[in-house]
Amino acid sequence: MENITNSLPTRYLLKIESFSLLSENGISKYESNELESSGFNWKMIIHPNGDGDGTGHISIYLAVIGTSLLDSVCEVNASFSFLIFDQIHDNFTEWIGAYNIKTEWGFSKCISHKTFNDPSNGYLVDDKCIFGVDVYVIKNQGIGECMSLLKGTEHYKHEWKITEFTKLKNKVYSEEFTVGDYKWKFLLYPTGDIRQNGKNISVFLESVDAEGFDRQKRVQAKFGISLKNQIGDEHHKKSDNIANWYSAATKGWGWSSFMPCCEFNDPKKGFLIEDCCILEADVSVVGVVNSLT
Repeated sequence: MENITNSLPTRYLLKIESFSLLSENGISKYESNELESSGFNWKMIIHPNGDGDGTGHISIYLAVIGTSLLDSVCEVNASFSFLIFDQIHDNFTEWIGAYNIKTEWGFSKCISHKTFNDPSNGYLVDDKCIFGVDVYVIKNQGIGECMSLLKGTEHYKHEWKITEFTKLKNKVYSEEFTVGDYKWKFLLYPTGDIRQNGKNISVFLESVDAEGFDRQKRVQAKFGISLKNQIGDEHHKKSDNIANWYSAATKGWGWSSFMPCCEFNDPKKGFLIEDCCILEADVSVVGVVNSLT
């Protein structure tokens, strides 16, 4: 214990007149009105005759109000102090705590009845006393992430039919489609990206949402891309054995050398028929990383 005179960010005081009448009226527990600090609601709980092993003492606790709040944040990192006012010397005696509070925290033996009732201490004067609490939530300045892996996710297939293929230039995007609450699209380079120099066509799967992701946000997806054979059953397919992470820095995954242009353009192969080809993506979202707030 120590005597202090300076206050903390949020102070709540409870003045009790006729303290002795609490016991006489069978009041073994008193809960204060709610107080707000840093977006959380609290209440002070006083047991005038002690709680649990606090026989012969006054017990004081601080409780967080709202179960839905506790379910979402699990615990609150708070600094607090319980106070009893010394009416003779005009200052407070303080009991300090700084803990992760899940429901409530405090002292079952905050102050003994002997000390509290001693007139020289000034805590009980004319059967009046003042209890208090100083409380504030310690803000978490760290950065974190929450990873969720999805079990039993379904594969989703999306077909993209491209007509007038030979009229395409540079690169072209498909229409958007949705898998696992996220939007996706094909990216096609008809004569290959900058690495191919016209040797291969390049095909990628892009995340439409990734551009708006924050630094922690990522989505993990497994996928394969098939180029349909329109005259036979031997489709050209490529897929990875591992799932790839999509983020703001990496919006697309796929194959720069998806298929040689000479093979693609050969009508006997059946991939480009009447200037039309068909791509199909088989996609499943298997994991998501979000910011931990």
